[in-house]
Amino acid sequence: MTTLSDVGHEGDGSPGAPMADHPASSFGFQGLLTPGTALHATPLYAILDLAGDAFVVIDAQFRIVLFNRAAERIFQYDTADVIGRSVHMLLPERYRSQHGRQMREFQAHSDASRLMGERRQICGMRRDGTEFPAEASIAWVSLDGGGAYVVVLRDITERTRAEQQTARFGRIIEQSINEIFVFDAETHRFVLVNRQARENLGYSADEMMRMTPMDLKFEFGEEAFAELLRPLQDGTMDEVSFETFHQRRDGSTYEVEVRVQLLRNETPPVFVAIARDITERSHFETLIRRQSLYDALTLLPNRTLFTERLSLAAEERQQDGGHGGLLLIDLLGFRMVIDSMGRAAGDQAIQEAARRLAGCLRSTDTLARLEASEFAVLAPSIDQSSRIGVLADRILAAFEAPVELDGIEVKLSPALGITSFPGDGVDSDILMRNADAALWSAREAEPPHKCFYSSDLDTEVNTRIAIKSGLARALERGEFSLVFQPKVDLKSWTVCGCEALLRWRNADLGNVSPASFVPVLEETGLIIPVGEWVLETACRQCRLLIDRGFSNIRMAINLSVRQIRPSFPATLIDILERTGLKPDDIELEITESVVMKDSVEVVQLLQELADMGVHLALDDFGTGYSSLSYLKLMPLETIKIDRSLITDIATGAEDAEIVRAVIDMGHSMSRRIVAEGVETEQQLAHLRRLGCDEIQGYLFSRPIAGPDLMKLLEGFSTYA
Repeated sequence: MTTLSDVGHEGDGSPGAPMADHPASSFGFQGLLTPGTALHATPLYAILDLAGDAFVVIDAQFRIVLFNRAAERIFQYDTADVIGRSVHMLLPERYRSQHGRQMREFQAHSDASRLMGERRQICGMRRDGTEFPAEASIAWVSLDGGGAYVVVLRDITERTRAEQQTARFGRIIEQSINEIFVFDAETHRFVLVNRQARENLGYSADEMMRMTPMDLKFEFGEEAFAELLRPLQDGTMDEVSFETFHQRRDGSTYEVEVRVQLLRNETPPVFVAIARDITERSHFETLIRRQSLYDALTLLPNRTLFTERLSLAAEERQQDGGHGGLLLIDLLGFRMVIDSMGRAAGDQAIQEAARRLAGCLRSTDTLARLEASEFAVLAPSIDQSSRIGVLADRILAAFEAPVELDGIEVKLSPALGITSFPGDGVDSDILMRNADAALWSAREAEPPHKCFYSSDLDTEVNTRIAIKSGLARALERGEFSLVFQPKVDLKSWTVCGCEALLRWRNADLGNVSPASFVPVLEETGLIIPVGEWVLETACRQCRLLIDRGFSNIRMAINLSVRQIRPSFPATLIDILERTGLKPDDIELEITESVVMKDSVEVVQLLQELADMGVHLALDDFGTGYSSLSYLKLMPLETIKIDRSLITDIATGAEDAEIVRAVIDMGHSMSRRIVAEGVETEQQLAHLRRLGCDEIQGYLFSRPIAGPDLMKLLEGFSTYA
């Protein structure tokens, strides 16, 4: 930092300096150093005391001899505190050692007849020890009795702070990741363009100073641009923003978001524009829009976009008096694919279904994937409402051929709910609800088929909603119960086991069929906690049977495919320990969907259960993708033939042959065979001839409650 002696060399005469080139006598300095001079009474002191700048006069020994009011304010000393003391008290300590030498050198090279006006920045020190920047001019004045240094000093703390802040802002602007443009409010010529803008556009700073915003190829000309800025100039807006494209020097373009403000207090006024490159944002927004409107797997419109198109089509048909149709399609075989073959196979099935559906439609129709296995078709314009039924038949025909997935043929079995507009409604929500009601009914049909909406179906939809709502708290309300259906050994005609079956009675719905609520348990995931409740409750019933002496009756419990997970064995062991059962006391019945998974994890889990001593049975054999080859891979002890094959066994030769083949092949693999749904003596006799091991059905007993089961077993000796 410069010291007081670093300022005021001859020949400067800087414009505006506080100390002009005037003879010393004109300031009345004669006698200034004479002992006893009353300085405060002199006209000179009165003048200097009114000055805005600090005046400090120092004698040849660097003692302060004059200190005006401005100096008192700046240095925070009273005049009486400094007169006669060394000027070093006004300097930071690090500058004091060299100060005397520099002041004498200044005296030797100065013209004693003139006051010098060059300004230099120095560092001063206040009474409290704080340092401050100052701007000073100094001259050596020859006087009677010697001479004096006259220092004129101005505190520039605020100016320095402002300059530093301006410099800081300049660096921030220059280094900003946004493009920043400052242009004249009248000519629109750039006066400042930061580095980011120059690099993005490919122009030098000099080139940018000869350009205006219109040179960046805005999509509007001079008049349009002036109109855009008018709200800023008339004060109706503080900021205007818009999106446009900037064109680089090489002709390429990129999208930007621009915000413009007017700085009125600048001289002359200027506009400041901040432009942000939004190319990536626009790409991201496009991607987000695509994700929000299209299904990622099939690239078909999703529910949101489909609903928008449905609303538009319904409104147009209401206005022109035409007809339109809506179909909801659910692939009922999809759940089996997911459960048995995994997610990848499910994705293949959905993509193949989308391809087949698209092949049934006109170019004006819309195909959408709403969720999982559910699709929707919008026929926005048809000549008559019955035409939508023709389209439905075409779709059903497209799925007659099975889909091949990893070498396995799978039937997807579509169910179709159909509604038309404006006949069935003009609001998209109502139309979707009506189509869903029709779809619900179509799912319940055997086999699944198409169903047209009618007002009667609303009751079914409401029931479905009530079931889903009621199941959410059914377990905590104690609404579930178990019934038990005995199994009979055909050779000894004794009860050898019983199957636990879940029942639900709701306060509002009454007794709900398992066919209605079990799929909802699966769909919502409630099957996990409910399944554990079934397992423990059935085990407790088995414990009661054993305690009453019926230790030879094994308890069979159905196991959902969603329960087949790594944590299940530990859950089972815990329940067996709590109920005091051995693994050999229970039998777990699994469906073909579990067997079809054919995965290492499933085989390992089932083998772990078998190694524990748990008996495993394959339930409902013959209803799905039956293949005895799967049985070789699984540690199964029992095969249960589904009731659908037993119903006509006595009269239908084909069913009888299938049952014979299952029994023979099962026995060849050392599996026991159980026939379900046995209701007649004829069926029983036929099964005995075929060598079936056990039966279960109404012929012997319906499913009964626990106390009734106990009575049946206690009173049973022979079948009369």
